[in-house]
Order: sequence, then C-alpha cells, then structure tokens
Amino acid sequence: MDERNIAASIGRLSDESLAASVAKAKAMGLTAITFSGSPSSDPASLGFFWPDLDETQRQQMLDVREEFDRAVIHAPFVDVPFVSVNPYIEQESLRQVLGSVEAAGALNLEVVTVHAGLPHYTIPDDEFRQRLVPILRTLGDAAADAGTKIGVENWRYPADPDQHAQLLELVDHPAVCATVDLGHIAYWYKRDGINSLADQTAANEYNGRLLSLIERLGDRIVHIHAHDVRPIDIDDHRPVGSGIIDYEAVVGLLERIGFDGLLLLEVKPDGADYETVIASSRERLLRAMTPVAAVA
Repeated sequence: MDERNIAASIGRLSDESLAASVAKAKAMGLTAITFSGSPSSDPASLGFFWPDLDETQRQQMLDVREEFDRAVIHAPFVDVPFVSVNPYIEQESLRQVLGSVEAAGALNLEVVTVHAGLPHYTIPDDEFRQRLVPILRTLGDAAADAGTKIGVENWRYPADPDQHAQLLELVDHPAVCATVDLGHIAYWYKRDGINSLADQTAANEYNGRLLSLIERLGDRIVHIHAHDVRPIDIDDHRPVGSGIIDYEAVVGLLERIGFDGLLLLEVKPDGADYETVIASSRERLLRAMTPVAAVA
C-alpha cells in the first residue's frame, strides 16, 4: 500500500467552491475521495441522493470523479433502519441505500459502506438477523449488477469480530463484504460501561481487539475508515497519530492479508482547520506504510 490507498472527504477543503476543493485535494497529493449518499443542499459536500439529481448535477459529480483515480461512497445511515417495526420505513431505508448503489455504478465507485443498524427493543436479536440477511443479499445483488461491493461497517452492530464474521457468513454473498472502522472498537468499551483507556495496558488491549477483528474478517475487508481514538474519553474520529491506534501494526496486518482497498480519513478538525488535519493524518499513514513498502 502507498499514497494511492489514502482517500479523504474533500468538501470541506475550501469554502469557495467545489472546484477549489478539488484543486486543493490534488495539490495535497490526494488521488482518492469519498462521496456521501446522504442528501445535502450544498453540492460542494459531495452529498446527494443520486436518483434525485438532474443531468447537470450528475455531470458535475462525474466531472469530480474523473479528477481522481479511486473513490467510494457511504450510504445514508441516520434514521434508515433496514429492520423496523414499520415496514414502510424499511422500504424507504432500502430505497435510499439503493440510491447509493446506483451512484456507485454510475460513478465507478469501489465500495458502498452501509450500517446494518440496531434492532428495535421489541424485535428479538434472532428475528433481527433473520430479517436483515435477505436485505443485505438484495443489496449484494444490486451491487454486483453495478460493479461495486457492499461494505458492512462495524458499529454498534456488528460490534465484535465473531458477530461481524457470522453476519457475513449468513448473508453468503460475494458482493457483501466488510468495511472496518478502526475507531469503532470504542463502542465495545462504551457498551460495557468503560469510558476511559488512559493507561498503556488499556491501549494495548484496544489494539489487540482491533487486530483480532481484522484477522477474523481477513480478505472480506474491502474498505477501511481511518482515524484515531483519544484515550482519556475514548473519543474517536480524532486525527491519525493523535491517539492510541498502532498504525504500524494495522498497516502491516492489512498488507499481510492482501488488502489493497482505500483507507478513508474520517477525521474531525480537532481545533485545527480541516486541510491541516487531513495533511497530518495522511502523513502519519504514509509513515506507517513506509516499512511495508520497504519490505515489499
């Protein structure tokens, strides 16, 4: 892996225009980007519901895509439960995510990241899984037709290596794979009432859990969300290199399992401007990749 594997959201790089954001991204050496399937009134955010775009708007997104070598998209995930007590909500959720799959086909995007959601408190876990599996297979069929893949992201569900792997095994679809968010191991701790990882032993345990997830999912991983975790309060989406994640270990393991997808920088400004945070996070990732590149 090298700089060609690093992607970022470019919408916030400039307040002037989308063209200015594209120019800044290219000047920084970024060759890969992400789109968002969540609609936005600001076209510079690259957030849209593809079926609602007119020809001019679609062409604008195609023009941006052509400026970069690689790209992905994150499907809507707020208030879009695949499994709901309301069947009409389920239908609308699927429609919105399929809009991102359609966009992936039109824009030649590698992965559509989705959240599986959480069961409503009235829906037993077994029923939730039974109803979720055919929905993910439907998305897999659509993704295969579009020439892309679905990446089910680790979040509150699936929330551990076995749960994630078992879900993919139940779905059993070649186009339904995994997006691994390196900072979402934080949810395992918060679920268990742990709100700080302030000592080295705790940090080592976090990295051990993260590496176990990567090992368990193996070559089913098609996409990575890269950021860091502040130990004092287990706050994620921090700039890469500012927290407890051992990026040399992560990159080394990804290389060993043959991963060649995108590592998307999902970072908050954290008191600095967005361009500075993206630049520093990208540099930290490149340093982590250097030993791997030297061995290769």
